[in-house]
Amino acid sequence: MAMSPEMFQELETMTCLLSGASQLTSRIGRVSLAAFFFVRFGILAVGARSIWMEEEKSFICNSSQLLCAPSCFDEFSPISSFNLFALQLVVLITHALSVTCWNRSTNQAAETQLQAYLRGRKVQVVLHILCLLSRVVIEGIFIFTYYEMSGGFLHPAVTKCHTQLCEKNVICTDLNSFSKNVFSLGLCAVSVLSILICLMEVVISPLHRHPPK
Repeated sequence: MAMSPEMFQELETMTCLLSGASQLTSRIGRVSLAAFFFVRFGILAVGARSIWMEEEKSFICNSSQLLCAPSCFDEFSPISSFNLFALQLVVLITHALSVTCWNRSTNQAAETQLQAYLRGRKVQVVLHILCLLSRVVIEGIFIFTYYEMSGGFLHPAVTKCHTQLCEKNVICTDLNSFSKNVFSLGLCAVSVLSILICLMEVVISPLHRHPPK
């Protein structure tokens, strides 16, 4: 049974929404980016219940001071990696909504002068490339932020606390460091793969396949 034009357009809109890529992106690229969206959401959902729900309780220090452990935890993890990657997902969803709204506005039957201009092949390709590059920038910013925040891609299991609320030579241990590293590295890997796909789409963009005359 042939797919109606309306159903096909809704399917295209859905893939754009989940992938955050324009309709000029190849279907393989859009499907891959959409799949990565579900992978991110799944990792965050599982990690929220199993690792990050009570992560401060798994941070143990050899100190008798009441406020020492919370202060050391804030020093050790000023921003939870869960919060960072959850914010990344929100930013990517916002980016995808913007791309989807642009796609719908340039496919309306009744066109304004601006919409008619945006329908131009060359302009569409330029905006398509800008969407991909903005996605690359977003992914790169969050990878870099995670790296700087963690002092590397791996959280240390044992750290020395330097806060003034503790006595000298206080050592703290994060019991969930291995699980956090696995989940965080998984999210970083998804970001890297998304960057590679976006860069590949830029290289094989319609601007290179069909140069405007």
